[in-house]
Amino acid sequence: MEEGFTKLNRNQFRYFEEWLSKHLEELYENKIAYEVRWQDEDFYVKLCDESSYTIDDIMLDIQQEVGYNTPN
Repeated sequence: MEEGFTKLNRNQFRYFEEWLSKHLEELYENKIAYEVRWQDEDFYVKLCDESSYTIDDIMLDIQQEVGYNTPN
């Protein structure tokens, strides 16, 4: 895939879409758009403007919401 895209599996992409729906108003106010491409079972996501958010920020927020980084 092209440079600048982050590869997500189907489950990660589902969490990404949920995060987007929770932050839709904020994304709209900051005029943040994203591009999604897919190939087989993989999704490739790219933010068009990373001045307010980066894809890494979003993925970290998702991990914290889901509890991937919480100790047992």
